[in-house]
Amino acid sequence: MNTKIKLPLLNSYSGKLISSLTFLLCICGQGIQPSWAEGSKELTSYGGDRPYIEWASGTTATIARQTTLQVYVQAGETVNLGSSVPTSANGTQDIVYISPSGVVAVGKSGSCDVLSTGFGFINTLAKEVAGPSPNLNGYTPCSFVAAETGIYKVQFHAPATSGNPPPIAVTAQFPTDATQNSAVAAWDITVRSSGVAQTGRVFTNYIAMNLGNNGLSLNSKLYIQTKDGYRYKMEMNGMDPFGFIFFANSRGFIDNTTNASNNFTKSTIYHSIGDAGDNVTVIFPGNVGVQLPTVADTNTDITHLVFFNPPATSTLTALGIPLTSTLPVDPTSFQFTGGTGGSGNQTKVGVGGYFSFNVNQSGSYQIVIDTDNNGVYDTSVDRILQNSSSIGSNVVLWDGKNASGANLPARAGNAPYNAIITARAGECHFPILDPENNPNGFKIVMENPPGPFSSIADGFKDVNGLAITASTIYYNDSNYTTANGTAINLTGTGSPSPPNAVLGIDSGTTGRHGFTSNYGNLKGIDTWTYFSSKGVTTPLVITASNQANVKGTKSVKFLTDTDLSSSVSVGDIVQYTITYSNLNPGNSNAINFIIKDTLPTQLTYVSAAITSQTSGNNIALNPSYTGTAAGSVNLTNTNANGLRVADTITITINARINNANAGNPISNQASADFTTPDNALATVVTVLTDALPTTGATNPPAVGANFLQTADDSINTGNDPSSTSDDDPTLFTAVVLPPPQLLLVKRITAINSTPKTGFVANTSGTDTTDPQWPLNTTYLQGLINGGVVLSGDVLEYTVYFLSTGGVAATNVAICDLVPSNTTFLATGFNGDTTIPNDGVAGSYGIAMGWNASALPNPTLEPTTSFRLTGAADSDRGQFYPAGDPTTPSLCGSNTNGAVVVKVGGATGIPKATGSGIPFNSYGFIRFKATVK
Repeated sequence: MNTKIKLPLLNSYSGKLISSLTFLLCICGQGIQPSWAEGSKELTSYGGDRPYIEWASGTTATIARQTTLQVYVQAGETVNLGSSVPTSANGTQDIVYISPSGVVAVGKSGSCDVLSTGFGFINTLAKEVAGPSPNLNGYTPCSFVAAETGIYKVQFHAPATSGNPPPIAVTAQFPTDATQNSAVAAWDITVRSSGVAQTGRVFTNYIAMNLGNNGLSLNSKLYIQTKDGYRYKMEMNGMDPFGFIFFANSRGFIDNTTNASNNFTKSTIYHSIGDAGDNVTVIFPGNVGVQLPTVADTNTDITHLVFFNPPATSTLTALGIPLTSTLPVDPTSFQFTGGTGGSGNQTKVGVGGYFSFNVNQSGSYQIVIDTDNNGVYDTSVDRILQNSSSIGSNVVLWDGKNASGANLPARAGNAPYNAIITARAGECHFPILDPENNPNGFKIVMENPPGPFSSIADGFKDVNGLAITASTIYYNDSNYTTANGTAINLTGTGSPSPPNAVLGIDSGTTGRHGFTSNYGNLKGIDTWTYFSSKGVTTPLVITASNQANVKGTKSVKFLTDTDLSSSVSVGDIVQYTITYSNLNPGNSNAINFIIKDTLPTQLTYVSAAITSQTSGNNIALNPSYTGTAAGSVNLTNTNANGLRVADTITITINARINNANAGNPISNQASADFTTPDNALATVVTVLTDALPTTGATNPPAVGANFLQTADDSINTGNDPSSTSDDDPTLFTAVVLPPPQLLLVKRITAINSTPKTGFVANTSGTDTTDPQWPLNTTYLQGLINGGVVLSGDVLEYTVYFLSTGGVAATNVAICDLVPSNTTFLATGFNGDTTIPNDGVAGSYGIAMGWNASALPNPTLEPTTSFRLTGAADSDRGQFYPAGDPTTPSLCGSNTNGAVVVKVGGATGIPKATGSGIPFNSYGFIRFKATVK
């Protein structure tokens, strides 16, 4: 399909006038500047033949053969533009510039009408090298002053939309007429800040170039900037491509085939690609594709940027690109999990399984399985799995085969194979579409590596045992088959030697990845490089017949509502139920079987018990289990038989909630470690429990019922990485209840042993009207003002209390200061034999009414009442004389004596849930005093 970019229709005269005025201002405001341009001069500075940039109507692999340049400009800076085309196929729009906002306005978007009389015209080699005037020998620029800061787009239009330009050496005079056809010989974008030229501002997503014929030499140098901060210098080194498209990205070519069995898609091919016939465009066969440089980046598919000079710091900052490269971090949680019927890292021959790992930065990975067991991870022999990776959890399918496509056999004694993973940063592919010939190969150098390169680090084998350096590159032009079975044949005369450099090959001295005899015609040639982390290894076991198939489940129950709050809260007890089974299709015992459970910090271990197990199974509880200490998380002791085939064991753990976790779910998961008798090296297998959804469960549940569990939390934590629904932890939420609170009401309840019935309420406040007082005001008795009393009269004071907070009030101490003008009567209740004493002999000056025991029919007043001494003894009450230094601080200033009674203890006074409910949510303390 032929496509054209639609351009804004602007008045060319206005554009020329603006540019001319800008130029006049510039010439008056500055002196002669050094020769400094940014454009075709960079492409022609290293000899060989001239590469024209294209502005044609054709496409290659759906990519328009139109080179759109981009330039970072700050508001107020001047942009100088020039071209070798005074008459383009787009009329007076020989050069078009578009602002970051795309708004058509002066200094934002417009066009330049390049004139053969000189305005904007680069018509000699001297002007191309010199750049814009007032540089010595410079061209007269079309200029604009930027009205906004950001990335401007610039298009240089060609005389025609088709046809090849004439081939010429870079030292020869280039054409400035219509013979340029669909290409532009010379062009320039120079940004000036206060008259000083700025380099490293111009870049592009891709460049379409044309040398006009074959038998020529492209010697340009380009700078590739990755989005994660790596910079590569690429020397074309005499490539002979005719017309081609060049860009750089994070993945090269991609196999877009969808595998219906596992839904894994878009695998990076790490090969060049061939064409499906002699056509005018490169064809992507067998669902092979590429991250087009014309579309937006994704999390994994990223187009890198092509610069003509080393990128300026200001440009990278504006683009959000790090100024330095970032060292890749080693992957974590790298493990293998067997496929269907497998358990942990075991799998049967031909079944395969899944590798899973976590990374904290985007990039790519490489997994190498040491299939020949020689301790060397040789990427030319061993099985390689590599692709882009995303931040967080990643899962990689392995089909159980070696590099040649045969099933990887079980080792003697089912000894494990080892696999290693490395993370990559700065991965950069340099795909070139239709490059035809490349006799000398490319020279590619990483200019800002984040650290030293390794040689044969972690057992990796690179070509000839040579060290990996800043100029190591990789390529693979051997034949292969896509995931949907399409054979890609890259065999051809003049093919690269060696055809496969996946071990790495140094390109720094003479160049590498060379090919001749038009080998690259209608092909996509991929070359890549990267910086690798250190390796992380994991074992995997392949069995011919035997393997355990252990599954674990877990549920959690609301066992005890300790505070009777009808809510799951601190102090309540939950119960975990853990069940492990060794199921069919497994046929091997899980020996040395140990169940582990590390309780979350919000729980305190209470008890554990085996509630059921298959007859003859001898797994026993570990008496040292505490759930938290480093060596005390093993629920069971290891034993010889372990979990036999068809065995099941169920264990319960009771734990008290000690922290509500700010209302966030409290998570817990058990695991089981074991080995199998057919594993000679005793490789440990780990199987996590999966939360067991309970039909009809709710959150919160009733006491004695299970919490409802999530069937799939969409997170993989270890069993089958391809499924998020088989490894969920149990979750329950403890509510954050309001703090404990006591209502206190004080009254005179008797004078000279005459009860004062009825109740006088406060005129303000709600402490006496709370509906949770038992039978409301019937329970509360007494006066606020005792009226006229005489010296020697005896007053009885009562302090009523009611627990109304969110939780029980524990370790309560109530202090009441003896009123002034009275004296505490230490024998006030000696003669009241209807109230038993609290088990301590002495003078009883204090009484307490609190039903601390569960009675079925409590009366209006608590039926459990006691006489307490005022002495410092073992009962709940004590009198502190005035000025006693041991008076508890809660009493404040003790100037006339203080009565203190301790109520509730650690169990506490439960919160009231209704009028007089529960029976022990309220009570009183009393003492008597004589009027002075």
